[in-house]
Amino acid sequence: MSSKMLFQSIPLLLLALLAIAILIPACTPNFNSAERVKEYKTILTKTRDTAPGNQESLKAFTEFLQKIDDKVFVESNTAKVYAADAYLNDTLVTHHGPDEIKTYFLATADTMTKYQVTVDDTVSSGNDHYVRWTMIFTAPKLNAGKPVESVGMSHVRFNSAGQVVMHQDFWDSGTNIYCQLPVMGGVIESIRRRFEH
Repeated sequence: MSSKMLFQSIPLLLLALLAIAILIPACTPNFNSAERVKEYKTILTKTRDTAPGNQESLKAFTEFLQKIDDKVFVESNTAKVYAADAYLNDTLVTHHGPDEIKTYFLATADTMTKYQVTVDDTVSSGNDHYVRWTMIFTAPKLNAGKPVESVGMSHVRFNSAGQVVMHQDFWDSGTNIYCQLPVMGGVIESIRRRFEH
């Protein structure tokens, strides 16, 4: 094969690879949002009669949120903050119990080079606590390594020992994670633009 033919075939090869990268995820089993909502509502029912919590438990939770990038802190504090039967859904994944949650946050810390969470507000209503936050993080594989900024809210409930039994995050993980990925981000952005018209 001549070098001229090789250079002419490169764009076709790249186009084929792009098509494969887009089509493979499209062929995977459908994400079932109804199942996620059902699980959240089941957890709400299961934890309906939990303790009202207090400022100490809320402070321990917000401190944990602010130190997810500190692996030593996560290692030694996850089981103190999260109950044995804790539920966590951060819109990306669902985990149960402090061991799963700790493993997840340790892996998350490995992906980030910088991380900052500012707690903007907290509101409590009975045993429901809502923590509104601003997050700025940097990960080499996202947004070409530039900072990604997001706002979100965590809904938490505590047991009588002040540990988190339910932690549900609400934030735009699509824009702040998936749209920051090479190739996929461009595809998602082009779809988003179509909805604007």
